[in-house]
Amino acid sequence: MIRVFLPSMSSPVKDFVVGVLASEGFVYDLEKDLDLDDIAANYLQNGGIFFVAFINDIIVGTCAVKKKSSDKCEIKRLYVHKDFRNMGIGSSLLQKALEFATERYKTATLKTDTSLKPAIKLYLKTGFSVIKEENRVVYLKKELN
Repeated sequence: MIRVFLPSMSSPVKDFVVGVLASEGFVYDLEKDLDLDDIAANYLQNGGIFFVAFINDIIVGTCAVKKKSSDKCEIKRLYVHKDFRNMGIGSSLLQKALEFATERYKTATLKTDTSLKPAIKLYLKTGFSVIKEENRVVYLKKELN
């Protein structure tokens, strides 16, 4: 089940994201991950959305849309716990995010680490195109209808 983030989910969602990052070999970055300290302000109150996927009341995935300008947004925080991958959860989260974005924006961008091949494959399958790649980061873009 996919739900819109509620402030009561703050701590468990942050713990989930930090845990998934750690399982992929990434460390919590005080600057880059500051948005996790106030998800409502960084996403919901600023023209965006933050989705949380649950199975039996356990958080198994997240995906967010962050407003960048009046016609551009960024897809962020698409994470699925490793025990729940290849079940369509990431695709469902991304689809929900893109539906939200398409109603409000003309362009969606995102970036991901070059090592995350399954994520890149999902983005390409969903219509994103690679804009550039530098310093182990892939930048992608999708024109929305």
